[in-house]
Amino acid sequence: MQFGAVGSFELRYMGYDSFANDKASPVLLYLGNEGQIESFYNASGFLFELAQELEATVMFIEHRYYGESLPFGEVESFSNEGLRYLTIEQALADYSLFISALPDLIGCESRIENDSGLCDVVVFGGSYGGMLAAWHRWKYPHLTVGALASGAPIDFYPGTGIQGDFYDAFLHTYEISQENCGVELGSLLKAEYSVDDLKNNLKTCNSESATVEAFMFYVKGAVSSLAMIDYPYELNFIAPLPANPVEIGCGLIMTEGDEPIVKLRNLVDLYVNYTGDLECWDLDAELVAGGGGLVGSSDLLGVTSWNYQACTELVLEPITSDGFGFYPPDDGEETQRVVDRCLDMFNVTTRLEWMPLSFGTSKDYSKYLTNTILAENEKDPWHVGTQSVVENEANELYQLFAKGGAHHQDLRFTDDLDSAGVKEMRAKELDIIKKWLNVK
Repeated sequence: MQFGAVGSFELRYMGYDSFANDKASPVLLYLGNEGQIESFYNASGFLFELAQELEATVMFIEHRYYGESLPFGEVESFSNEGLRYLTIEQALADYSLFISALPDLIGCESRIENDSGLCDVVVFGGSYGGMLAAWHRWKYPHLTVGALASGAPIDFYPGTGIQGDFYDAFLHTYEISQENCGVELGSLLKAEYSVDDLKNNLKTCNSESATVEAFMFYVKGAVSSLAMIDYPYELNFIAPLPANPVEIGCGLIMTEGDEPIVKLRNLVDLYVNYTGDLECWDLDAELVAGGGGLVGSSDLLGVTSWNYQACTELVLEPITSDGFGFYPPDDGEETQRVVDRCLDMFNVTTRLEWMPLSFGTSKDYSKYLTNTILAENEKDPWHVGTQSVVENEANELYQLFAKGGAHHQDLRFTDDLDSAGVKEMRAKELDIIKKWLNVK
């Protein structure tokens, strides 16, 4: 918060009210994460299914510094000076102001607490958006009736050793797709590679500066992200991919005869270059082991904004793999490299101890977080970020887990190809939200 600053900017939002039937209809509000808000609007069909069932209004609000919600325009917003207002705390405050303005904005009112002056709002989010939904309940519980946070690693901090759990979790996704595929991938990731291997087998953007360390971080970001979005249907989310891409990837690395580096190359290319449009792997752009991290913004993901957030508060979630992946650096040398690069890039000092102090840990959530659903899916390795949270029935803190589900798959439109686990989790989510809203 900058108390000396004067000024305002516009946050973009989207809404759909065809299912709402009166002023007391609840509001299902998606808290935008690291990209254009329409991408989350189009990827979160379950909110519309819920709205039809609950006779609710659906709204999506864009995160500051992403999409068109740029405080200082398309250029100055991404200067080091302009970025200083990009914090999780500021984003949560934006959402709180928006929630408090809803009665005037759409004319809604509460059916649960008639004297509150607020609407009955349930906040939603997936991935970083899910973290924001849970953290909004943590910081501003008086403004909403509950939160559904899917695929939200809210206890994923440096110094805890959680990176090893993440590694095991993404290998598990390969193993359940095909027996011994996770074992084979683990062997490929631990094999020894040389700079000559990179030059002879990869199409890197700058072969002279390519390092094995940057290559391995790029690879881990890609193969773990492929596991994360192993949906049972064709989809263009983060990257365009066929249905069941991990199964296809297992076919690429379980073949006999290919060298280990060729197998890894083929698996990574399935993820980052399925369309054939990527001309080369930019290992220099790796924040951890390359020259500094991607700068600029893609159509859907605000790359500069996200790397700034990784540099300031979310140090275990840097962008990797040409903007297609995220991977946590190990504690120690890798994390220190992020800190050093962040100082060079943005002139900021990473506060490694701040997040658990400000936003809490599993121990804190288990005791004090209320009216929150933490929804996790088996194939998503980020689910380890809530594995230590203990369900608290008295506080209506729920831990749900869907076998066979991918990254916040429960928030997507219902599909016949959804696993039984995903279908069951959605049904539980509906029942809980009905209870919060006093809907029969």
